[in-house]
Amino acid sequence: MQVAEVVLPLPLDKLFHYFIPKDWVGTVRPGVRVLVQFGARKEYAAVVSRVLETEEQLELKPILNVLDEHPVILEHQLLQWSWMSSYYMAPIGDVMNAALPPGLKLSSQSIVVLNPEVLPDEVQLSDALFSLYESLRNNQKLSLDEVRGILGVKNPMPVVQNALEQGWAILEEELKKVSKAKRRKFLRLTAESLANLDASFDKTVRSKKQTAALLALVNECGAKNSFVDRKAFEKKYSIAATQSRALITKGIIEEIEEVDGTTAAAAPQTEIHLSSFQQEALEAVREGFTQEKPVLLHGVTASGKTEIYIHLIKEALAKHKRVLYLLPEIALTTQLINRLRIHFTVAVSHSRFSSAERLAAWRESVQNDQPLLIIGARSALFMPLPDLGLIIVDEEHESSFKQYEPSPRYHARDTAVWISAQHGCPIVLGSATPSLDSYFNAQKGRYHLVSLFERFHTAPLPELVVVDMLGAKQRKEVVGNFSVELVDEMRGVLNKGESIILFQNRRGFSTYQQCQTCGHVEGCTRCDISLTYHKGPQKLKCHYCGYTVPPVMKCSACGGESVLHHGFGTEQIAEEAAALFPKARVKRMDLDTTRGKHAFGNLIQSVENGEVDILVGTQMVTKGLDFDRVGLVGIMSADNLLSYPDFRANERAFQIIEQVAGRTGRRSSRGKVVIQSLNPRHAIIQLALNHDYQGMVGKEIAVRQEFAYPPFVRLITVTLKHKDQKLLMRGAEAFAKSLHSKIGERFLGPEFAPIARLKNLYQMQIIVKVDKGSLGSKIRERIKKAHQETLLTPEFNRIRVLFDVDPNS
Repeated sequence: MQVAEVVLPLPLDKLFHYFIPKDWVGTVRPGVRVLVQFGARKEYAAVVSRVLETEEQLELKPILNVLDEHPVILEHQLLQWSWMSSYYMAPIGDVMNAALPPGLKLSSQSIVVLNPEVLPDEVQLSDALFSLYESLRNNQKLSLDEVRGILGVKNPMPVVQNALEQGWAILEEELKKVSKAKRRKFLRLTAESLANLDASFDKTVRSKKQTAALLALVNECGAKNSFVDRKAFEKKYSIAATQSRALITKGIIEEIEEVDGTTAAAAPQTEIHLSSFQQEALEAVREGFTQEKPVLLHGVTASGKTEIYIHLIKEALAKHKRVLYLLPEIALTTQLINRLRIHFTVAVSHSRFSSAERLAAWRESVQNDQPLLIIGARSALFMPLPDLGLIIVDEEHESSFKQYEPSPRYHARDTAVWISAQHGCPIVLGSATPSLDSYFNAQKGRYHLVSLFERFHTAPLPELVVVDMLGAKQRKEVVGNFSVELVDEMRGVLNKGESIILFQNRRGFSTYQQCQTCGHVEGCTRCDISLTYHKGPQKLKCHYCGYTVPPVMKCSACGGESVLHHGFGTEQIAEEAAALFPKARVKRMDLDTTRGKHAFGNLIQSVENGEVDILVGTQMVTKGLDFDRVGLVGIMSADNLLSYPDFRANERAFQIIEQVAGRTGRRSSRGKVVIQSLNPRHAIIQLALNHDYQGMVGKEIAVRQEFAYPPFVRLITVTLKHKDQKLLMRGAEAFAKSLHSKIGERFLGPEFAPIARLKNLYQMQIIVKVDKGSLGSKIRERIKKAHQETLLTPEFNRIRVLFDVDPNS
């Protein structure tokens, strides 16, 4: 008999076996989805991982149906799921859930609804599909059991799957995303038109309206011939859609359509000319490829790493290969996508896609053998990637590459390195401030190091100066949260017509409210954390669970009326900057101001168009943004970066200072950075003043080695959560005792987490240190065994346990 070993989309750390009926022998194969019953009545679309032959007559449930003619999950993906499940100690069902688009995860509990954005061609619908469509129009939503009754079939999933793929039906949980997945059209001049504008205007000489439209577009696209939003452009200049269409027909302008960042039109092939330094770096990268090692490209800010990536991408595509380009956050890639569109057709793996679009992109990637550039955040790793020829991980040091909630808690950079080894394809990790882990690997010869320390343009690295805020306050040389030195520099830069970035790594107006009588700090009722004051909406808000209350006028502990705001965030800095320079145009870039789908892109465009003089932002302003006019960067409080209880705090502080400093002086003139600090003699600040990355590495490596922290060991954090604090403490102690009997004293804890209570659950942690030379798989097995022996017993089985391998902190 044949048996299918399957993965179920459930948080279960095992595979399950089902009998394959004779009719489906040969049809059931790895990567195909099958319908199976799990439990008394529930049915799920499971993925076949293996087909086994056995002579034993086992008592197994049969497969109910086969949902795919051809595999929808490729062999390399199944291997990746298995590795991620093992290495990151995550149930393989969690990996499956993270990997698959919703349309491939049907179950008997799924609810089907109509997609308000798509209307089907009723004439083309089969009888079964038309019945489903009519029923949905009348009933709003249907469960799969109800669909089964309406269609009169035992298995309605193939019909529902067909409706999902056509796009007019979606799963209920995806309904909220539909309104976010909008199509936008963009215009710009064609390459031929740009090369000979006179000839282009000759083509419009008989139509004054077309001439006016062309003139407006030339002005709007600017010297870089950037794409402009068609709808916004036509509204701004009162241009009729017919005029735009006429210019497209005449080949003067081109149009592309985008679905949240996915370009549907091919892009022209444009040449990139490298400097001698870039050319040397490119040759060194190629040499690393021949050695079959991951390449670490250490290039200072504005050194032109992207141009090197473009050359490598062209080479891979020319070999009919695919390229995966990973970025830390897809919301922050507007500029990069626009730059790459000039050279390639770009597909973006985006969490805002609707269910139908994600499913279509998945199937296209499986079935299409054309070379393709895929850009995405960490989840793009799960896409089907046949014929993978190159992986690029840009800003590889970024903590955003680490997934925490929900499981699996994987690191995209490290997983990408594993994938490159499995595919036998080259990988480039790029950064101006590489992570200590990657740089240490390069020093040990595991990675091939390529250095690029010359900026692409003539401007040298920015000048950094530090202001002693403690002394400035004593001398009364401050205005609000601004030192006199920073205000003077801002005035000079604004007078020259340049712009300013002010960096403060906290949003909101003030960080907490405190009673001056008893010292009580207003905190969250669900978490052990203070509430942040947001002046705009007049709320105190918890940034962890979302709890909000109005600002207090009286202390909730003693009733005292002397309650003051302490600390400052981006909202307060923006308000003070506007007061200091009333004529300056001030904007904020933080989570509160970029929640809208196009808010971030619109803000970036405003800065590029010279419509913003002072940009106040959180870490968003440090991540790969490229602005021409920035003459000054102000770091409002470097102390915030250095005060975290985290072994990586110094490394991250240096990286952030260097990255935000790199936003200035990116063209011909040298930029300047003013760092405000209460501790200006701090070693990391002094190293940053000299752009001394090597000095930072040497200092931090010595400390990490002395106290046994990465990169000298691997960490596994075990977090235990429960609403009953005493029960949690007993469970943590029992787990620690069992763990000690299996791995000795190679762990710290249990101790309460830095935030001891989060969302009404108390948290305790144990940190396991795994020697690099030891077998990590055996340690992980022993941790799981200790978990099974203690925390799965009746007394403690309601304690939630999270495993985090290679945690960020």
